Amino acid sequence: NGEVIGEHERFHAADVAATGTSLYNGTVAFIADSFVGGNRLQQATDGVETFTLNNSTRYATAVDIVSATTDFSATNVQTGVQAHYGAEKTLQYFSSRYGRDSFDDNGAVLTSYVSYDTNYVNAFWNGSAMTYGDGNGTTYGPLVSLDIVGHEVSHGVTEFSAGLIYQNESGALNESFSDIFGESIENFALGTNDWLMGDDIGIGGSGALRSMANPNLYGDPDTYEGTNWFTGTADNGGVHTNSGVQNKWYYILVNGESGTNDVGFDYNVTGIGIDDAGAIAYRNLTVYLSQNSTYEVARVGAIQSAIDLFGEDSQQHLSTAAAWDAVNVIDPTYRELPS
Repeated sequence: NGEVIGEHERFHAADVAATGTSLYNGTVAFIADSFVGGNRLQQATDGVETFTLNNSTRYATAVDIVSATTDFSATNVQTGVQAHYGAEKTLQYFSSRYGRDSFDDNGAVLTSYVSYDTNYVNAFWNGSAMTYGDGNGTTYGPLVSLDIVGHEVSHGVTEFSAGLIYQNESGALNESFSDIFGESIENFALGTNDWLMGDDIGIGGSGALRSMANPNLYGDPDTYEGTNWFTGTADNGGVHTNSGVQNKWYYILVNGESGTNDVGFDYNVTGIGIDDAGAIAYRNLTVYLSQNSTYEVARVGAIQSAIDLFGEDSQQHLSTAAAWDAVNVIDPTYRELPS
């Protein structure tokens, strides 16, 4: 009579629990795929697949990263293990904290390519996949640390939410949100974080590119229009440099801090912890910001996000506003008008 009495999938995923030696976090656990040739760094549970380019720049040459067993401890797979583990933790962070289903919130598979090019000191998000260089082998190792993986994948979250244009203040916010979630993902995976972006990739010393606790340490501003504030056209209008302002806001909001900023304003902010601060940042990015948002718009959206999540006059609300004051992103109605 046409009634369907049974179905059998023709496509089979065989996810298995695996462990491996990572570059920067010791022995880690993750999910791999069991196939006829052994086990490989792919999995359907979270939607993660990791390949190596073996120093090519042509994605068509990418191949599986394979182990005969579920123990990925060989030296030649450690870079892939680190990237795969970081991608899993990134997707788990956004899912468990905010209910987000991958970077596009629609279950997209996160594909990573390691060992791109030779002596390539960079990592990038291309709109659908992650690519990591191996560093130069002298000062920088492979750019696959947890915070870098979280940073780059978070560019995808921004692309599929606020869509902040990568220029001037909106671009600085774009970069900052990636730093914010990069450090938050490091904390989620390890239970702690160092507030230094990329510190692990340094060979024989720190590989940090930015400090969120002290942006001035790397030539970035911790105060809006203060010391190190960039006003030129290089770096798309200083997107990496001026990200220091929201980075410092987030650090203060998480940890609390007292001090005097570059315009002489004395502040004393009570910290609210990384979970609540991360929730405020995520809601601001995905609900209140848009392509051309500025720092003033980010302040308004963050404060409203804190009210939405925790209530008006809650400590989270008061600290969010106070942390923006601390970095000189003040209520625009109080800004002095030019004479």
